Amino acid sequence: MQLFESAPDARFYHHPHWLRSIADHLTPGDLNIAFVSTEDQLRMVVPLCDSKGIRRRLHPTHDHLSLNDILINPATSENPQDLFTCINAALCEIGDTWVDWQISNVPGNSALINALTRTDQTLKETELSATANEQSIDCTDATGNWQAKTTRQSASFDCTSEACPPHGKLKRNLRRLRKQMVDTGELRVEQVTEPAQLANAFEHFLKIEASGWKGQGEDATAISANPALVSFYSAMLSPVDRGITPEINLLWSGKQCVAAQYGLRTDKCLSLLKIGYNEDFARFSPGYLLLESILADAQTRGIETLSLVTSPPWADRWHPDTVPVWHIYRYNNSTLGTALQQFGRLKQVAKSRLRKAA
Repeated sequence: MQLFESAPDARFYHHPHWLRSIADHLTPGDLNIAFVSTEDQLRMVVPLCDSKGIRRRLHPTHDHLSLNDILINPATSENPQDLFTCINAALCEIGDTWVDWQISNVPGNSALINALTRTDQTLKETELSATANEQSIDCTDATGNWQAKTTRQSASFDCTSEACPPHGKLKRNLRRLRKQMVDTGELRVEQVTEPAQLANAFEHFLKIEASGWKGQGEDATAISANPALVSFYSAMLSPVDRGITPEINLLWSGKQCVAAQYGLRTDKCLSLLKIGYNEDFARFSPGYLLLESILADAQTRGIETLSLVTSPPWADRWHPDTVPVWHIYRYNNSTLGTALQQFGRLKQVAKSRLRKAA
């Protein structure tokens, strides 16, 4: 916990309870946690899974783990080579049979991404400002070789800024929809953080999240259709460590719940992991109305950043801030590791040429 609390901008995916819940409910095999220390100081915490059939180490991966990262001591973050050495020590701690390590969904403001961009001498300023699909990193340190590529973006709002949306046409439309919806029942926003009330709010959230196609048929993708996911999100409502606060926000129209958000707060950031609405009320955009209410109240609650975690297409209308999200590969210096790195480079070149040809 001391390392988590010392890390600037630590988010839910850095928190010990997040990793504990992943290990208990989302990983089919063992989840190992490597703690790297030097001179009695904890430098880094690295979760590690084995990939079946190949000599690979993986950060925990799952469709519901939309952002990932490793927890790094701020002092270690200042020196890229020190950071890389600590990662190598973590990978070697549970054996020397590994060839590569992969971690997906790493946000662009991660200390690891910062270290890689500082080390990649070929990375140009124009490449850093390019679209997410065009950014890549290819660099080498004393212990191995690195490749990284952007896969998508993560969106958020600066709640302290006067530019925080909604504005203009969107704001006018939301005002009109809110007036129309009042005719169906009195609108009320409920922000639930009290442990005794979270279980009941979670049941409302599950029903809303399963509204429409997500909850239908044998191939339903709603959380409520998957017992492991229900257990995971339920476990996050009862953290055993300080530093993270679960929050479920509900929008009511009379006695009917019409929209819901499942969030986790760390310090001054509220991350909305899941957002849903009752499709019977879709014409009123209740999800938008709830988001508008939470943004309007954020500063009074000490929230400076509201993260959407992903960057869904509908968010474009809100003009959020975005950072690229990366998939990182780290290869050792073995013959097989070098061969895999070269193969990865060839794949990137081929994809780039295909995009240009299209």
